Amino acid sequence: MFGGEGAAGGLRAGLLLLVVLGVVGVALSLAYERHWQGPWQLAPWITLGIVTAATAALMVRPTGAMAWLARTVAVLAIASSAIGVWQHVDANYNAGSATQEDSHDHHDHSHGREENSSGASMGDVVTGTVGHAPLPSALAIAPVGLALGLATIGLGSGRRPPQG
Repeated sequence: MFGGEGAAGGLRAGLLLLVVLGVVGVALSLAYERHWQGPWQLAPWITLGIVTAATAALMVRPTGAMAWLARTVAVLAIASSAIGVWQHVDANYNAGSATQEDSHDHHDHSHGREENSSGASMGDVVTGTVGHAPLPSALAIAPVGLALGLATIGLGSGRRPPQG
């Protein structure tokens, strides 16, 4: 796939290597978090499986049809990542609300931070300081999708790169 393509082939190989490393990294992170407790927690595993299949198909047959498939999967991965981030922020926000309601200490400990109705700052909710749903794995799927999509540039366009 990459032999006769010069710099473009090297760049494509590097991007596909990033996809593979990203899939392995996200899978390890998900496994560490035991991210398989319910249907929503299976979604990133399914996304990683689809990304892996599309990457392998693109490597075996770098045709226009495979490029189209890989681009579609890249969009799916980025959308899946956005949904995962939303799910994690929502879980952290709800956990922060529950913690605030359970707390009997009504003193202001915000130190000047803007707080939502739950008493937790949005920064705490997004970073996972409040709640139990860390965001890195959810965020990491987006660049995996982006790298997969970028690896298809120049494939299936019907034009050959200039020889020389």
